[in-house]
Amino acid sequence: MAVLVAIGASFLLPPVIWAGDAGRLLATFLGLLSASILPTISLIVGSMTTNSRSVKAINDLQLELSAAMDALFALFGLIGVSVLALVAMAIPQPSFVDSASKFSLAIGITGQAIILASFALILLKVGQLPGILRKCLTVRHTISLDEARQKTSDNAPKLGAVKSSFATHPDFGKPVMLDELRSRTELNQ
Repeated sequence: MAVLVAIGASFLLPPVIWAGDAGRLLATFLGLLSASILPTISLIVGSMTTNSRSVKAINDLQLELSAAMDALFALFGLIGVSVLALVAMAIPQPSFVDSASKFSLAIGITGQAIILASFALILLKVGQLPGILRKCLTVRHTISLDEARQKTSDNAPKLGAVKSSFATHPDFGKPVMLDELRSRTELNQ
């Protein structure tokens, strides 16, 4: 829907708008956005390392990280298309093309439609990224909890070690006849 609105807007705006400050600002914004994509991808790849023994959690993490990388690469490609269209729109038309002709107007509207449609898709993709990254964080949290539980379990003393720390006298709990107890007490007195 957003793409259709963007293409519709391309018929309303004058195509020369992208040759000026608006085009430079959009190109700067897209450049900053694309400059953050590759480091983000390398961080995503680096976050795949884990010591967890949960195969399911590792598989879930891999699926979420793959979705994040796919979204980032799609975003990178859309930025490339948008920047190329901005550059093409900023180049003056050759002198043999009459600026008032239908061909010139069609080129301008087409270029503007590409810019606006790709920018609309960029905004949609950027909006999806926080959700994808939150899912990655949730899976990573689950893996970390599993690792912590396993480490606590591995470091906990074994049952025999705990019992030996609280040793009891060998006669503890042994039944004693009352007559025997009286005779022992009389002997000790």
